[in-house]
Amino acid sequence: MDGPLVLLDDVGALRLYASEAELAESGEDPGSTRCVIGRHGEYFHLLSDPDGRLHLSRQIGTVAHETLWEHLRRQREVAPELHRILRRFPESREDFLAELFEELSLEAPGDQRAWTVSSHGQVWHCQGLDGVDRVVVQRDGVAEGKFVVHDPYGHSYVPRVLKHGPLARRLHGRPLYVEVVGQE
Repeated sequence: MDGPLVLLDDVGALRLYASEAELAESGEDPGSTRCVIGRHGEYFHLLSDPDGRLHLSRQIGTVAHETLWEHLRRQREVAPELHRILRRFPESREDFLAELFEELSLEAPGDQRAWTVSSHGQVWHCQGLDGVDRVVVQRDGVAEGKFVVHDPYGHSYVPRVLKHGPLARRLHGRPLYVEVVGQE
């Protein structure tokens, strides 16, 4: 299987792997894995051979994107600190799958792709979501919605920093990024 894969574990967590080889080296437990999903919605089981080496089963079918959306939605509630990019639900299965892989790649620790943050004619160029976080939380005006954040895939967001409550404590001051349409 070429390309990235998403592993869905038995508690509903979604993890992105760049390739089947990376997944094979991950040490994931096939017994606690619900399925592995390819870029085009192919559905596989994670197996191990008698020597403990991981590999994918033959393709079992295609995943129902509505069900996968529900897993992502639940994970945003269960682990908001891991899923801070909040995009709108895409209209088609293909768009959803593309966006799922994009979101997980953007939220991956160590991602260093180029983002921009703009506010009142000023533009900051950032590397990865951590870089965006640093710019956004160090500037005034987040609560008033004065910033617009642009990801490497062309989506725009308004950052929301929560100051009080259990969700704010879990986010440790890091913003949520709520997708907006038509923001430049």
